[in-house]
Amino acid sequence: MHHTIAKDAKWRSVFEGVEFAPLNVKDGKGSFLLRFRAGSVCPMHNHPGGEEIYVVSGKGRLNELAIGTGDFIHTPAGESHALHAETDVLIHVITPEAVVFAEKDSK
Repeated sequence: MHHTIAKDAKWRSVFEGVEFAPLNVKDGKGSFLLRFRAGSVCPMHNHPGGEEIYVVSGKGRLNELAIGTGDFIHTPAGESHALHAETDVLIHVITPEAVVFAEKDSK
């Protein structure tokens, strides 16, 4: 069993205003948290294996889809989107395959 205590999560900046904390990630796939400051953007990216998102808190948009606290989103394999944070946002993401970014902006 693997247990991550919230205060011990290993956050790192991946884009301006966007932070990543791996929960169970190997080779770019798995379970992780993303934290967004209001106004920040995770640029356009593709999910070759699909994606599941649970919005823990906040409000934003996946392309034109409005998302908010408590929402669950399933992204089918091959779909692309960008996330725009309207407020501070925290999401839990599960990806069976590594994400592919349209831009090479990640750190």
